[in-house]
Amino acid sequence: MKTFFTIGLAMLVSLGTAASAQGLPLQTTTGAEIGIQVSSYRYEEDRNGSFFMSLDGKKLGLSGSFTQTYGDRWFWGGDARYASGNADYASASTGSKSANPDSYVDARLTFGRDFDVGDQVLAPYTGLGYRYLSSDLRGYSTTGAAGYRRTSNYIYLPLGVTHRFRMGPDARFATTFEYDYLLQGMQRSYMTDIPSGGYDRDLNNLQRRGYGLRLDMAYETDRWSAGVFYHYWNIADSDIGVYTAPGLVYSGYEPHNITREAGVQVKVRFR
Repeated sequence: MKTFFTIGLAMLVSLGTAASAQGLPLQTTTGAEIGIQVSSYRYEEDRNGSFFMSLDGKKLGLSGSFTQTYGDRWFWGGDARYASGNADYASASTGSKSANPDSYVDARLTFGRDFDVGDQVLAPYTGLGYRYLSSDLRGYSTTGAAGYRRTSNYIYLPLGVTHRFRMGPDARFATTFEYDYLLQGMQRSYMTDIPSGGYDRDLNNLQRRGYGLRLDMAYETDRWSAGVFYHYWNIADSDIGVYTAPGLVYSGYEPHNITREAGVQVKVRFR
């Protein structure tokens, strides 16, 4: 990345302002991208402010997107990501368990508009997003505690802005910051997976409060891009739900949780 910056700045100085009229534009362009991601992932729960459990692992992901421009600097598009890997479970009360399958899908539709700010561009956008997470903890921990599958569904409102500036006639640097407002979440805990539990109904919890943050930075050319990203989710305690065994009713909730993911990505661009 340091080499990219050095080359870009040298080209900018040598070519001067005439370069801004050539090569890759700063404005949003019609096209598509496919990419690969490698990331470090951590999910953490607490109850009443005290650590309860965590999942740590590495993920390998694929991403794809398309963008269509129209009218006077307006644009719309969509993007999707899939990432999977194994996560190590650790809990203060139920021990640990290694190599648990963990994956997620994140897809959105967005629209926005470009605004020139001197020799730079700001592109605010909004839209609608959906995130699905699957975590498989079936089996037994080091203390003999039985695990089960868990799935999360988030519907959220992305509010973001992309800032671009030129790194030479054929390259630019883009930084995107995004706030994700949780509209509704649903957590399902498959209590029926527990062999000795005797449960005949799983636990479903509605999540009403939470938010996410995203930061993406990339060096972009006409044909490829490379960069880093950081994604964060903070979800409050859920509503209380029930799960059952014959003749018995239990209650439970999904506690406050935080997800952090940091990684690198490379994309191929098509125009």
